[in-house]
Amino acid sequence: MLSYPPLHPLVLPFVGLVPLAVWMSGLPEGPQGSGSARRGAALFGFLYFGLMLHWVLVALLWLTPAGVLLFALGLVLLTTLTAGFGHAFHHAVRGLGVPVWLALPALWTGLEWTRAHMPGTLALPWLGLGTTLTGFPELVGVAEIVGARGVTFWIALVNGLLACALLDRMGAERPKAGGNRWAIYLAAALLVTAAPMAWGVRRAMSLETWSAGRVAILQPDVPQRIRLDTALVRDSTLAALDRLVPLVAPSSARLAVLPEMVLPMEPERAEYAADVARLKSHAREMGAPVLFGARGRQLQDGEAGHPLNSAFLVDPQGLADYRYDKHRLVPMVERTLMLPVLPGWLRPAGDFAPGDQWSLADVDGIAYGALICFESSFADVGRALRNAGADVLVNLTNDAWFGREPAHARTVALWQHPAHLVMRAIENRVGVVRAANTGLSWVVHPSGRVVGSIGLFEEGVRVLEVETTDIATVYARVGDLVGNTSAVVLLLTLVAAWGDARRRSRGGVPRGRLGS
Repeated sequence: MLSYPPLHPLVLPFVGLVPLAVWMSGLPEGPQGSGSARRGAALFGFLYFGLMLHWVLVALLWLTPAGVLLFALGLVLLTTLTAGFGHAFHHAVRGLGVPVWLALPALWTGLEWTRAHMPGTLALPWLGLGTTLTGFPELVGVAEIVGARGVTFWIALVNGLLACALLDRMGAERPKAGGNRWAIYLAAALLVTAAPMAWGVRRAMSLETWSAGRVAILQPDVPQRIRLDTALVRDSTLAALDRLVPLVAPSSARLAVLPEMVLPMEPERAEYAADVARLKSHAREMGAPVLFGARGRQLQDGEAGHPLNSAFLVDPQGLADYRYDKHRLVPMVERTLMLPVLPGWLRPAGDFAPGDQWSLADVDGIAYGALICFESSFADVGRALRNAGADVLVNLTNDAWFGREPAHARTVALWQHPAHLVMRAIENRVGVVRAANTGLSWVVHPSGRVVGSIGLFEEGVRVLEVETTDIATVYARVGDLVGNTSAVVLLLTLVAAWGDARRRSRGGVPRGRLGS
């Protein structure tokens, strides 16, 4: 918890897994040891995810009285996954003889991949270990090669090497003849830590960027209690835009950006023509088209189907021929089909359909790819939009769910959510714009550095230059090789552990250690 935003301690991520790894490595072989590993890892997961994701309960209670139950179910799932990691780690180290320094990064990264690829809306890639270093973006430049989960592997690898050094120093490992291995492990940990950092700093200093023009970010700061009232949110938002738009000098920006679901309307339907006309008037006044979030509608056999969380573009002539529909829907909030056993009165209000196209908004030859809200945490969404031709990524979001204006009423999600965009910028070496209803709104340089932030719970405007690159990064081209490989390793280790357990139950002899 202390390693994640808004805190950015540089050292803690590199040592945070050491106690768990050392403890599990010292457990005995066999069912007793594996059972202890599962229980210990489950307790670790319960505390880890419970503290990191406590804000989920706050967000869910805005929507449904079942918020406590839904949060508990999610926490049980994450705790179970972490118990599986503990079981796999114990079997790898104590059963197969895999070195701690290798087992820890492979299996922890496999755990991270697994929770990001759960079926349907259960997927939760929120705050991987790699995201802990977003306060020092130059140091994680290696993400352009290996992605955010590759950074997780790197950090966990350092943890594993330090755990080995500690185990050897404690006498838990047999020293090599002629020397102490703990010093070798420690030297390796220092080298593995420093080398990617040095490369990242040098890479950030040598990036060749070009200007995609200036973007106006408008932050209306409409509280969540108002957004839950359809009539009130419309009036409050339009009043905020009437105050903010005149602050943008005519033709000073190539594009103006508004947050997710900025108005409770479906722009493509005639009954909302007046609201679209208001936005068209604002686009004319600013001399720039407006990218904004609103509700789309799925068509099924020519008839209206499920709603869509969408991004639209309106220019001085009217609604443009562009719509991007959100692919990754928020678990338990935007998609309720995963909860068929709950009675209707307990379910969240949303039942959105996922999008199926990677649409881009073209403005004066610059292609903008929209990520809506939660999609910023999915590396594959940013990568897909970049590979589709996006010159700039734009995140439209509403984080009013995550707290209120008084300092004591704010949750860490207000800082956790935008941190993902630092990784998206580095992975793809692309400029990123963030427009959030209540903040934080900003621009991210391809190096990962944040520019021109509008603070939390402030009404405001920023007109900012957006830098980007033409670099086709290794990660953008080949994808999450580190994460995919680690997931396979985790699966194979669990299968091996299951096979050994079956042999024991039949009175057979389990497989020995590697190399024995």
